[in-house]
Amino acid sequence: MPTKPSNPPPQDTNSSQCAIMFADVCGSSSLYKALGNHAAEFKIRQLLVRVTSLVEQHQGLLIKTLGDEVMVRFNSAQHALEAAKLIQQSVASEGGSLQLRIGINFGSVLLKQGDAFGDTVNDAAFVAQIARAEEIILTQAFVSALPTSKVPLCKEFDRVALKGDGEKSVIYRLQWQAEKSVGQATQVMSLIQTTQQFHKHSLRLESDQGQATIAPEETPFHLGRATTNQLQLESNFASRDHCHILYRRGKFVLIDHSTNGTYVTPAGQREIYLRREELPLEGRGEISLGCPAQDSPLIISYHFSN
Repeated sequence: MPTKPSNPPPQDTNSSQCAIMFADVCGSSSLYKALGNHAAEFKIRQLLVRVTSLVEQHQGLLIKTLGDEVMVRFNSAQHALEAAKLIQQSVASEGGSLQLRIGINFGSVLLKQGDAFGDTVNDAAFVAQIARAEEIILTQAFVSALPTSKVPLCKEFDRVALKGDGEKSVIYRLQWQAEKSVGQATQVMSLIQTTQQFHKHSLRLESDQGQATIAPEETPFHLGRATTNQLQLESNFASRDHCHILYRRGKFVLIDHSTNGTYVTPAGQREIYLRREELPLEGRGEISLGCPAQDSPLIISYHFSN
């Protein structure tokens, strides 16, 4: 007879301290083109079912599925950590075209009718957008909630202002893969060294509707139709919260989280389509929100300078 878990999945109450995880599928756009809609959707659904199963094995609870992404919660930060590691290891062992990016936060959450709301949820979604394929990005609050023995697995990754927060905090990347040998290991500069070396960098954005010069300490910098964005842009193709720009390891990185995607054309290169993906903005180029530049009523020019 199966034993009853010592720490059952969290029950709905008005509020609770818990871990919130977002796991997002990467590579789905190319899969739809390669396999067609039905076959690709089936493959993605299979992956998300496997993710949900691994979450439940670590006493987590599925909150909802959002397209190619799942949102789950755990009573324990340690259970969330172990689930995230196992999920990435399981996906990597398959060796397929699909990969996951994961973001996790811990804190007070408002629970209502099976859903979860609040700053903890928003910040978990934010760091999930920062993560790249096969990465697990953690907030400071989440790392602080872990047992001391688990903290060494969490490596300082960057310092960012979480959405709606004026002060920057450290975010971490979970080391879930086996360490490389000393000869192969990548040397990573500390956050202090990085800041000192690249403090003169800036990114200039210009359009018919506004302009801005962004310094590293002014990121994340948000673009979209909503008045809450640092650069508000009116376009029928743009989402309210269309994309944002982060400064990471000496580069300004555009991260799309829109409905229609973002089109970036670096000077002298072909146009690049991003949908829930990211791209470093280097040199000069143009950005179009929601449609190709040739069809866009709004073009944003960018210029990186150091």
